[in-house]
Amino acid sequence: MILVTGATGKVGRHVVAGLLAAGADVRALVRQPLLAGLPNEVELVVGDLTDPEAVRKAAAGAEAAFLLWPSYSADGAAPVVAALTEQVPRVVYLSAMNVDDSQPAEHNGVWGAVEQLLVESDADWTFLRPGGFAANTLEWADEIRHGGVVAMPAPQAGRSLIHERDIADVAVLALLDETHSGKKYVLTGPRVLTQEEQVAAIGAEIGKQLRVEEQTADQARQAMLATGADEAFVGPAIQYWESLVDDPEPVVPTYTELTGRPGRSFEQWVHEHRDSFRVLSTAEVATEFVEGFRTGDFARATRVQAADVVRVAPSEYDGELVGEAAIMENAARSLEGHEITGVDILGPLVSTDHFAARFTFHFAGDEPETTKLSLYTVTDGQITREEVFYLTEPVN
Repeated sequence: MILVTGATGKVGRHVVAGLLAAGADVRALVRQPLLAGLPNEVELVVGDLTDPEAVRKAAAGAEAAFLLWPSYSADGAAPVVAALTEQVPRVVYLSAMNVDDSQPAEHNGVWGAVEQLLVESDADWTFLRPGGFAANTLEWADEIRHGGVVAMPAPQAGRSLIHERDIADVAVLALLDETHSGKKYVLTGPRVLTQEEQVAAIGAEIGKQLRVEEQTADQARQAMLATGADEAFVGPAIQYWESLVDDPEPVVPTYTELTGRPGRSFEQWVHEHRDSFRVLSTAEVATEFVEGFRTGDFARATRVQAADVVRVAPSEYDGELVGEAAIMENAARSLEGHEITGVDILGPLVSTDHFAARFTFHFAGDEPETTKLSLYTVTDGQITREEVFYLTEPVN
């Protein structure tokens, strides 16, 4: 049994898939099972990674754990690491390439602090130290979808961005083979591209002419803070990108040495994520959303929802719910004490900027099924509104 934290994230989801493919039993600590979208074989434990008791419960009986600390501060990490290492003998920790072993742990940010906690524990450990993630370029997605200009600091910063699946491949090796204990693996992509070249690669994939506009450090700081970026991250990140203009990130062969395969290119990552950078048609949005529900991959479904999506369901509540968090809180409250055993879906039925789908939910025991029809409004390639009409009484 392997415990995976961050199992619904960019790397964690691939760690889960790799472990299952290798025949391992997998347990995941998740905050919201309805949104997890993990395979049925995965044992879900509900809880927050920052809660030591939830971690202790999830880790009980596991042989190893994949650890991702979800904050840019190490506050609260000590009791969580203690709870984890009391239960599991081996931990694979997703750290960062900028950890410098010649410096004291406190000079290496949150990653160095968590590494030190693991070194001081009784558990064996493996540290994965990747450079920049290819997935971080998704921060440009809105600008690329809705225009042709991408604003950024340091366009000539050279980065050896790594595909998240490459990180996951190494994590799976380390979780399943204790000979990787005590190792610190620096991981990068197979070549260096400037940020401007990364934008050009995205434009080539989606067939769109894109242009980069350079921001000053202050402009970049204000733009990042406006999107909710962590204050502790913004300043150091901009300084780091600026440093990469004259001193690009290295390329290291660790992935190939460990797996015997070449690392996945940035262009391959872009091809796999091309839909994130273009405006989907109503039919494409409808297919993604409905197939996400049909296959149990709810994360796939929610990816085509706008952040401020509005849900109206008079049979459940008065007024409107705005945003995914409010919608999921309502769903969790409504479904408390009810176990969904299956969902039948009719649709999608698509028009120019709307689609409809009928959902019939089956529950465990003698509970009657619930059927609803939802009408969705699509604006600029995202679901912006859902109106719900129940054909049978909703659960409560």
